[in-house]
This record gives sequence, C-alpha cells and structure tokens, in this order.
Amino acid sequence: MTATNVATPTTSPAPPRPALSVPLPWLGTIELSRAQLVYVGGIAGLTVAGLLEWPIALVIAGGSVLTSDPGSRTGRDVGGAMAV
Repeated sequence: MTATNVATPTTSPAPPRPALSVPLPWLGTIELSRAQLVYVGGIAGLTVAGLLEWPIALVIAGGSVLTSDPGSRTGRDVGGAMAV
C-alpha cells in the first residue's frame, strides 16, 4: 500500500483590522492600528495637559500617521512635495 500526498488547503491569516478608520476630505481614509491610536492619544493627552503646544502636537501626530502606511498615496505626495 502506498501513501498518497494529499494537499490540504491552507488559508493565509487575515490582515489585522484597523482599530479606527477616519475618512478625511482631501486625504482619503486614514486607518490607525491600536498602537498608533495609543500614540496619537498620548500626544493629545500631553497637549490637553499643557505639556505640548498644539502646533507641535499636530505636526508630530500628523507626520506619524501619514508616514506609518508605506502604501499611502498621501504620504508619498507629502514626501515628494518636501523633496522639491
């Protein structure tokens, strides 16, 4: 009796779902993971506590969110504009 190789179907794991998805005009939909949400929330908390000025917080949080997604068209556009 010989054994037959039977291929079992494998499924790839589903990509992680974003913790928060925010549609923004002119920017498209921004999706934040749980870690990014905690990071941006921490920056917001520091701003509310008065330990960080709001323009600085906006630049830090915005830059982090825009550059976190390597496939983001918005991040590439901003990076291209800054390179000019």
